[in-house]
Amino acid sequence: MAIVNPGKSVDLFFITNLGIYKAIADEAHQEMVHSMDTGRRPKPDESTGGIMTYDPGQTSFKQSMISIVFTGIWLEALMHLLIVRRYGENKFKEYDRKKTYEEKLELLGCTDQELLARVSRFHKTRKSLVHEKAHFDNNEIMMAQDEAENAHEIFVGIHKHFSEQLG
Repeated sequence: MAIVNPGKSVDLFFITNLGIYKAIADEAHQEMVHSMDTGRRPKPDESTGGIMTYDPGQTSFKQSMISIVFTGIWLEALMHLLIVRRYGENKFKEYDRKKTYEEKLELLGCTDQELLARVSRFHKTRKSLVHEKAHFDNNEIMMAQDEAENAHEIFVGIHKHFSEQLG
């Protein structure tokens, strides 16, 4: 748990687990990548690429899901802290559960269209994967590992965009 001084008032502090959420998502992402790298064997003809070996424990998938879930927790917590810090609790209540991730980030001054597109993709796929709504009726097949990579890129982009505010 960390105590964050938002800088506007000496007596305004937040107690947050933001760093823990990010660490869990980062560690899960690293474990997913490691699992995918160690789960490949060279092709018998030594051509480029590799053959994925069977993973009975589904380590890569599990770590992908952890990364996705904790990226969502981190993003929600971060936006909450930044909106309350900048605009107050009433503005956050106005946006909470009524606005998209993109609208919340735009409120905070994020105009990076690539990052906002990643966040939009993340929101849609996180909801489908986490709430088991990943059906084929939308003519799209999602890979948890790909979505975890997208989540990781969101960390990088948001941290870069809000680096001064995050300390």
